[in-house]
Amino acid sequence: MVETSGGRWRLHLHGPRRSAAAFLAANKTLLAAVWVAGFTLVFLWQSASMFVAGAGGGPRPALPPSRPAPRLRPMAYNLTDFGGVGDGRTVNTRAFERAVETITAFADRGGAQLNVPPGRWLTGPFNLTSHMTLFLAEGAEILGITVSERYLQPEQWG
Repeated sequence: MVETSGGRWRLHLHGPRRSAAAFLAANKTLLAAVWVAGFTLVFLWQSASMFVAGAGGGPRPALPPSRPAPRLRPMAYNLTDFGGVGDGRTVNTRAFERAVETITAFADRGGAQLNVPPGRWLTGPFNLTSHMTLFLAEGAEILGITVSERYLQPEQWG
């Protein structure tokens, strides 16, 4: 509204001025601000956890010092006892099969445990058995081979 007073033109704004507190008090604005802040925190948290874990193309962290595996069964074996090599290149299918075959003999005596030490253990398919605990140490990875001839083909299932 424009008023004249004393020969001067003045512009008067009638109504309350909006302050920052009044702006944030609006429900939609407050909800949007909280949502954006929460999304930003989750994004930063996940980015930091990926960097720490060595994902995202960064260097892999060094393996932690080896700790002894807990004994969860009366008998415990190590995969290296059966000729396994955790270098990521040697195929360890036969070592896993021999270990499972040996552990099967302990089914009536409480079973046995197979410990897989730290390393990258490349293997084809093999069958596990009951009364067996497969324990992977920290830093141990079991990797499947990519040679399709080692896997059952659909015509072999019947």
